[in-house]
Amino acid sequence: MEVIFRLFWNICRLKQGPETVPSSISLFLTLFICNFILETLLGLTVYSIGQSIFLAFFAILSLFVFILIWLVLFRLTNRYLQTLTTLVGVSLFTNFICFLPISILWKMGVFADSTYAMINLLLIFWILSIYAHVFRSALNISFFLGFALAITYFITFNTIAINLSGA
Repeated sequence: MEVIFRLFWNICRLKQGPETVPSSISLFLTLFICNFILETLLGLTVYSIGQSIFLAFFAILSLFVFILIWLVLFRLTNRYLQTLTTLVGVSLFTNFICFLPISILWKMGVFADSTYAMINLLLIFWILSIYAHVFRSALNISFFLGFALAITYFITFNTIAINLSGA
């Protein structure tokens, strides 16, 4: 457990990339299930149970499709499991370490709405940087192009999720 924690901590600090993540279905499934549960719990701070489950599922599904499209375009499909495991693990790590405590504090009234929004904005920028780093490593592109892909994913996911869920 400590090894996995340290691995994703190093990826989130841009010290390691997806190539250091084991290509393991069992690791992926474990991270997937944990991330799905945590995404659903985080969604409950704002949405109904149905919307939370839908958005958690859609977040992971859209990540599956997005990274698959780019790996196919770059003819690097052999990196799919490692890259997907990395992105799901990064999502789980950042949700657990950052978003969960901040959401709890916001619900408790410790943070005002404007403070909560500013902290979320900073965290989103950090997560976009992590995704850019992962895309850079997985696709052999520059960090700038990786950041553009991260922003594209973020905007596309949020737009589709809002339209599909009515949130």
